Amino acid sequence: MPDLKGTLEVALHEFNRIRTYVVEAKVVEHFDGGFKVFFSGSFCQTCGYYDYFEDLLYLLLDDFGVETKITEVTQEEEGDYVSFYFV
Repeated sequence: MPDLKGTLEVALHEFNRIRTYVVEAKVVEHFDGGFKVFFSGSFCQTCGYYDYFEDLLYLLLDDFGVETKITEVTQEEEGDYVSFYFV
């Protein structure tokens, strides 16, 4: 498997470049088998709420060949923490 931390860094840079006016994603934790991302910004919390999280999932798969799944979403007042595991 390729350098996953490096791949994730590049993927998040691309994700944020495209969506910076609506949402920003930042890795807050790496752990065995996955990582946690903090999503913040003015993104819609009702319609298409999970789309932002899934956009990162599909970006990793389509552009980098890294398959992940979302295992937990924790909503906080300042943003959301989303745990991804490698498949």
